[in-house]
Amino acid sequence: MTYATRTNLEERYGTAELTQRESMLATGAVVRALADADALINGYVAGRYTVPLSPVPDNLPRLACAVARYYILGDANSDQSRKDFEDAVNWLKDVAAGRVTLTTAVVSDTTATGGKAETRTSTKQFDASSLAGY
Repeated sequence: MTYATRTNLEERYGTAELTQRESMLATGAVVRALADADALINGYVAGRYTVPLSPVPDNLPRLACAVARYYILGDANSDQSRKDFEDAVNWLKDVAAGRVTLTTAVVSDTTATGGKAETRTSTKQFDASSLAGY
């Protein structure tokens, strides 16, 4: 499951930008950048939601595109692409902290319940009188 596709990147940032940068990168760089964006997103939201997120919340493709674009541009990042990446990470931090809720995602059952541990012991089975003669 991927949160964004190459087509999403092209629709948001233009085919020319992606093709130009891709010509300077290793084969498969766009696919890797999209997978890395998914991994980053999952890393932040896994503490609260079951990953991969399905169905994908409406705003996640935009965030995944911003992250993937940042990875693809590398040292050619503009101030805007850097800001978009930082905004995406900050939003993900808010999700992780519970300040933002993903309404279409399945909530994970990994939170502590706050219960207490309890130990039970049975009555003593052996004592000096029951072991006499052994």
